[in-house]
Amino acid sequence: MLKILVPTDYSPEAKNACLYAYHFALYTNSRLVLYHSIPALVPSSEIPLENYYLSNSEEENLLKDGFQQLLKEHQLEISKVEVDYVVNIHNLVAEGIHETAKEYDCDFILMGTHGASGFKKVFLGSNTARLIGMSTMPVLAIPAKYRFEPIYHLVYASDLENLEEELAILVPFTEVFHAALEVVYFDYAGPNSEEKMLLAKKKIQEQKYPNIKLSIQKGNSLLSLSENLQKHLNPGNTQMLIMYSGQHGWLDKLTLGSNSQKMVLEPILPILVLHKRD
Repeated sequence: MLKILVPTDYSPEAKNACLYAYHFALYTNSRLVLYHSIPALVPSSEIPLENYYLSNSEEENLLKDGFQQLLKEHQLEISKVEVDYVVNIHNLVAEGIHETAKEYDCDFILMGTHGASGFKKVFLGSNTARLIGMSTMPVLAIPAKYRFEPIYHLVYASDLENLEEELAILVPFTEVFHAALEVVYFDYAGPNSEEKMLLAKKKIQEQKYPNIKLSIQKGNSLLSLSENLQKHLNPGNTQMLIMYSGQHGWLDKLTLGSNSQKMVLEPILPILVLHKRD
């Protein structure tokens, strides 16, 4: 059974992600760990810290009641999905999410994305984008108004550099849904492009799972990978985009330099981001 951490700050985007998580868990027979992080505060004057918040048990009851009320409003039965409720205090939300996911042995993190604009889009982004930048765990980011749909078509954006290793992870995930996996490669007519594409076709043909397709697209060098993807994706025919997040230096992290982080700021589909190690 998969175990999924679902952080919430009670915002509309987080509530929508909770609804998606419920349907996803029902669809895949998964267990949810609903999580709320309380920011640590330094008490001012003579007010003790414990007076700022309810007790942990009371906060957990609030989290539980809120989730059950949300399901009731949408005429969903809580008894159909197993749920744990976790509340703790942490200085940084993204770190709290990541540490709690590891503590509860979760398989991945599912959360809504608030998006960002202007200065925040360039230098800060959302908590979801920050989490993707630091996490070694898969993160599934859900757009603010996206509703769960049965998953039958997944798009994976690949540079084809480590396709065999990546398919070893992606194929079992795709098989859970009996879905089609479209591996998208943007060809910029580089010196090794033809060789990479031929090798990729061979690796895909060697897979026992039959529903894998290599889709070669002409890349526009004036656009980023995320912009090329936005032009290619068809939200009416695809239920999830899969990307790998590379390891970048401090400047890339500051400016949300990875394509997966940029995509999560303006998503049109749920995005599953996996961590690519060196």
